Amino acid sequence: MYPRRLSDNQREIADRYLSRLPPASRQAVLDELAGRFQAELRGMKPVYDEIRFLARLCELARSGEFHPNLGIKVHEARRAQELGRQRPAQRTASTPKESEAEREKRLAEAQRRLADMRKLLGMSAGGESHSNPEK
Repeated sequence: MYPRRLSDNQREIADRYLSRLPPASRQAVLDELAGRFQAELRGMKPVYDEIRFLARLCELARSGEFHPNLGIKVHEARRAQELGRQRPAQRTASTPKESEAEREKRLAEAQRRLADMRKLLGMSAGGESHSNPEK
């Protein structure tokens, strides 16, 4: 997944650099680039030539000297986001539908509790206060 900051033209150039890497290394390099961009927001010196920086990361990856650092958080955030998308789908599929009788019972209980709260607050069923002399 490319960092949003890269333009379409930069992505095409990045593809050429990344194609020289093993497929397993490509995303780690892109994550490191994205992490470097994020670090700028926290005060790190800006990257003015994104492609040159990416090319250097690719050189390090090819020579075996690349060690992810800033990209680790980017990878973890993407993974958490992917897991978050999967969980709601799993919950919906496994959660049984509420029957009409269960729904009516739940609503009746909620109305009873609401009536109890109104009574404690001195309110009528419509929500008006009994202790207000102006009404």
